[in-house]
This record gives sequence, C-alpha cells and structure tokens, in this order.
Amino acid sequence: MNEIRQMIMDSVINQFNKKGMKFTMDDISKELHISKKTIYKEFEDKNELFFATVDYGFSAIKRKEAEVLADDSLDLVEKISKLIVCLPDNYKNIDFRRVYQLKEKYPLVYQKVAHRIETDWEETDKLLVKAMEQGLIRKVPLGIVKLMIEGAIERFLSSEDLSDTNLSYEEALNEMIDIVINGLRVK
Repeated sequence: MNEIRQMIMDSVINQFNKKGMKFTMDDISKELHISKKTIYKEFEDKNELFFATVDYGFSAIKRKEAEVLADDSLDLVEKISKLIVCLPDNYKNIDFRRVYQLKEKYPLVYQKVAHRIETDWEETDKLLVKAMEQGLIRKVPLGIVKLMIEGAIERFLSSEDLSDTNLSYEEALNEMIDIVINGLRVK
C-alpha cells in the first residue's frame, strides 16, 4: 500500500473520532496539508475511501490476532478472549460507539463492517474447540457462541445505546467477553 493512501485512511480514522460522520474531504485535506485533488487521485469518492479504510482496519486486526496467537504467555482461554476483542494498538482510540452513524448514511460500508465481524472465525473456532476438548470451557455449539458474540458486537456498533454508557467500545467488548467466558467456564 502506498504511503499517501495510508496517510489518508489514518486521517479518516482521526476525523471520524473528532467529528463522527460529519467530517469532509476538506477536513482530511487540511489535516494532511494536501489538496483534495490528491485525495481524489487515490480514492474515487468517499464510499471508496470508506471501503478501503474498513479493509485497512481489518487487516490491522488480523495482524494483531496473529500476535495474540503467537503469544505463548497467554493460556488458551486468555487467547480466546483476546482474539474476540482484538483491537490493534493504533485503533484503541477509535470511537467505535459512532459506527452506528454509518448504518444510515453509508449502509453498504456498514454492511461491509458487519460482514467482516461475522467472518474470519477460523482461528477462534479452533481455540474454542480445543478449550472444550481440554475441559476448560463447557461443550456448547460453536454456532451459538458465535451468534451471541457477533450479536453483541453488532448491537454495540449499530445503535447509540453504547454511547449512552460510560464505557468505551473496548471496555464494553471486554465486559461482554468476560461475561461470555466466565459463563462458559467449567466450575
């Protein structure tokens, strides 16, 4: 990926944190001290920019997941928890509580976010099965666990309800996974 595209997508994330969906291409151009023409050389329109930024963000999540999987200091249940709430360090400051704004203004972009959340469960599935086989968590249908987690995450992202709490998105995810995992733990 070229450096200018990456800078533009980082700026999108920064502007989103500041203004939600109310940021403009002018805001990006001012932040980066580049012309809007330069932005439009890289991205045809705001939709393309948003789609690319979603892919960029989920690529960073996949890299962070690889780090979690390789971390031998974590036990199996800790790895499962960290995989499910995986946020790269540079995304921890994103106000995910504003993602619901995408649903109305940019529904296709929101659908892409939801699709990415619902896919790429392979490694987590393997760890869940292994934890069940080792008796670390109860044997329950994987589909149910995934539906519960996906449902919670999607609800966090698709409504203003999380904004009404004093929890950040990351704190809410950690609370959710704590409830799920401790509800699954063998006593």
